[in-house]
Amino acid sequence: MRFCWDYWHVPSQYTLHRTQAASYFDEDAFAALTDALTAFGQRELGCRAISPPWLSFYVDGCEQRLHADVPQGPFAFVLSLTRWEERRFSGGETSLLRPETLDYWRGFDSSV
Repeated sequence: MRFCWDYWHVPSQYTLHRTQAASYFDEDAFAALTDALTAFGQRELGCRAISPPWLSFYVDGCEQRLHADVPQGPFAFVLSLTRWEERRFSGGETSLLRPETLDYWRGFDSSV
């Protein structure tokens, strides 16, 4: 598998650089990560499996707007390497929404 950071832009949703986690970590480290995530999802959330994890980074001009990763399912996770007390930027927080906010996505088309 190749390792490359790809520029990823979806208008009005997000702009970032990303790569498949499997191409970044060595095989044993990747297996340990995905095994732990899968076990947590099964034990705590009732999930059977996970979708392939991605790594991403953001530089000036990159962003994530309110969006839904509908094809991947109802749960998501972020493992941040940011040292929050030392950061020199604003933003980067994950927002959690109330269930009634899901009506916002009723007509959302993730293929656009």
